Amino acid sequence: MSATHDTPTVQINLTDAAQERILDLRDNMHKPAMIRLYVQGGGCSGFEYKIDMAREVAEDDIRVEVNPYIELYVDPFSAPYLEGTTIDYEAHTMSSRFVFHNPQAKTTCGCGSSFSVE
Repeated sequence: MSATHDTPTVQINLTDAAQERILDLRDNMHKPAMIRLYVQGGGCSGFEYKIDMAREVAEDDIRVEVNPYIELYVDPFSAPYLEGTTIDYEAHTMSSRFVFHNPQAKTTCGCGSSFSVE
């Protein structure tokens, strides 16, 4: 009997607007957009959302394929805090930003980039 190894998963969704913005950002890369999504301590509420273009993938990263052109990579520490999150992108006359709708968040700050889970 062979042992099986369960690959960890995390459910993260991107709205059409967020997907379009990510594809716009990676257009000069000429390859699929690899996005690193994570949380770190800080901000007004305890944790901050971070989103960057991934240059390298860690061995324990969790891969989330949004579509054939966009892959998200989440580290094991951040995964439980991001489970079920939907990421949107809002563009206004004076500003634009990614917006995180996180069912794990109990409180968020006014800017929407930090949250707590208590």
